[in-house]
Amino acid sequence: MRKLFSIMLALTLVFALFAGCGGKTDSSDSDDVGSEGEPMGPQVNLSFAMYLPDFDATTKDCVRYLEMIKEATEGTVDFTLYAGGTLCPAHEELDAVRKGLADITFFPVAYGPGSLVESFMLEYPGVNFVNGKAASYTVNEWFNQVQPKEIADLKLLYALGQGNGCVMTTFPVEKFEDLAGHQIRCGDSQAPIIKAYGATPTVMAFSEVYEGLRTGVVEGFYGLAHAGNSVKLYEVTDHVVKDPFYIGTYIMVMNQDVWNSLSEAQQKAITETTEKAFDEFLAEGRDADAQVAYDSFEANGLKVVEFDQANLDKMIGASGFLQRDYAKDLDSKGYEGTKNLELFFELAEKYNAQFAD
Repeated sequence: MRKLFSIMLALTLVFALFAGCGGKTDSSDSDDVGSEGEPMGPQVNLSFAMYLPDFDATTKDCVRYLEMIKEATEGTVDFTLYAGGTLCPAHEELDAVRKGLADITFFPVAYGPGSLVESFMLEYPGVNFVNGKAASYTVNEWFNQVQPKEIADLKLLYALGQGNGCVMTTFPVEKFEDLAGHQIRCGDSQAPIIKAYGATPTVMAFSEVYEGLRTGVVEGFYGLAHAGNSVKLYEVTDHVVKDPFYIGTYIMVMNQDVWNSLSEAQQKAITETTEKAFDEFLAEGRDADAQVAYDSFEANGLKVVEFDQANLDKMIGASGFLQRDYAKDLDSKGYEGTKNLELFFELAEKYNAQFAD
């Protein structure tokens, strides 16, 4: 009996030894090993919810950034793109990340007027940025200094400010007053701006703009130049007026629990990669697209209008109060609206000087 027991014990120990060795070679149960032999961290596949289509230049920049993260983390942090709002409706993508339905998203602040209370102030005209790069560095530093409570439960990776706004019209425009009385398509957040310009705001989904202009339901489009070019609005408009006061603010955020689940090595790699990507291409991503757009508009027969200083003064004179009034309203609600707006102006001055052409 003792001999049989000894044999069984020996077999059990041998089995346990081989089982343990088998677990070490199973990559699904173990951490990947870094270049210096240290564990990089757990294997993660981020579900990336993106409101724009996969062929959009902004989407491509985000994908390039995530590919850099994959390389920097030695393949341990991968991603799956859900473009064009396929994972959930575009306006719900931020909440989807909060709830864990998505892991990461690139979200327009304009989509969150009820939830992104502090940062929504940046959507209003107030600064004439020299280019999108200056706008992006301004917005990114503003978010990092202010740290709005509205996204305290998320991991902010970076923020962008995209300029190069325009009004594409079916009617002639030579001066600021020519915009008055016309139906201009815009988003919810932009309606007060269009109204301040003397025009009539018509809120309409971007996918409906082309047909709206073609049929005369609206007489103009307010938005990014490259967006208008991407859907060929030059086929249904005649003039395009540059609006240097337009700014769209965007945030790239990750679910906080997902971020916390990453190893210190992975987090460090992502932070360093973010800084590199921001400097190399993210901050200035839409500047080149805008030039392509305006070249395309002229090639297709549109008249590109750049207001002189007198008309620019009228433009910001009509709409500039919106940002300051919003800041004062934040003050009354217990936020530091005016203080944070002054910080925004200071940062804009700093980066306008740094990135002036």
